[in-house]
Amino acid sequence: MSPLLKNIFVAGICLILVGFAYFFFVGGDEATDDLSTNAEAQAALLAKTESFIERSQRLQNITIDTSFFSNSAFTSLQSFSTEVPNQPLGKNNIFSTAQKVSSVITDADKEAE
Repeated sequence: MSPLLKNIFVAGICLILVGFAYFFFVGGDEATDDLSTNAEAQAALLAKTESFIERSQRLQNITIDTSFFSNSAFTSLQSFSTEVPNQPLGKNNIFSTAQKVSSVITDADKEAE
């Protein structure tokens, strides 16, 4: 096969691949859920929108009575929580076994003393 024929063959395959990619990503079937022509999709969207607006209005009408926070029973509450001591966050390289082994050895040495 001559080099010219090979080049033409490769160029043809490249054009076919580019055409397929264009058809796949840009062209293809048009969207079937076009809201201007699909009455069922429009009705479902309208129902969901009305439900959203109704819930939004109900949430806006909610009021929270904050006088509870100024009540003497609330302000006299005490915290019985204990403080958690600070712990080291970890080591820089979690895959390093040398650092792990050396820390175990030093901890064992400290306990022996």
